[in-house]
Amino acid sequence: MLNPDLQMIHETEGRADLDSLLGSLLSVLRKEIEIYGELAEAVALEADMLRKPSLESLHESNARKETCILKTRLLEEVRAKTVGRIAAALGLDERGLKLQAILPHAQGDLGRGLRDCHRELRSLADRIHEGNLRNRGLLDASLEGVRAGTEFLGNLLGGGATYLDSGALKHNGLSGRICSERG
Repeated sequence: MLNPDLQMIHETEGRADLDSLLGSLLSVLRKEIEIYGELAEAVALEADMLRKPSLESLHESNARKETCILKTRLLEEVRAKTVGRIAAALGLDERGLKLQAILPHAQGDLGRGLRDCHRELRSLADRIHEGNLRNRGLLDASLEGVRAGTEFLGNLLGGGATYLDSGALKHNGLSGRICSERG
C-alpha cells in the first residue's frame, strides 16, 4: 500500500494532468465555436446569394463553406485525440464518449467553460441546421420554377404523343402551338 503522502501527490499530479487535458479540450472547443460561427455566417450569406444569384457569388459562397468545413474536420481530429487522452486518464471507453460524460470530472472554471462551450456549440449547430433548411426551401422553389418553365416550353414547342399507352386520347393542353412539324 502506498504511503498516504505519496498517494496524495499521485492524485494531485493526476488531477493536474486531467486539468491540462480538459484545458486543451476547452481550447479546441472554443476554436470550433469560432469556425462554426463562420459557417453559420456563410450559410446566412448563402441565403442572400440565392435570392440574387450570380456565378461569382456562388463560387465565393461555396469556397467560404468548404474552407469552414475543412477547418472543422481538422479540429474534429484534434478534439478526438484529446477526448481519447481524457478517456484514458479517466479510465473510460472513448468510443461514443460525449462531453456530457466528461463534464462531471471538470471542476471550477474548466467545468463552467466546457458547459458554456457545449451550449454555444448546440446553439450554432441549430442555427446552421435552420439556415440550411431555409436555403433548401429557396433552392427547391427555384428548381420547381425551372421545371415548370421547362415543361411549359416543352408543351409549346413539342407535339408529343397523341395517344397514351392504353390507346386513350392524350390531352396535353398547349402541345405544339408555337412550332409545327407540318410544312
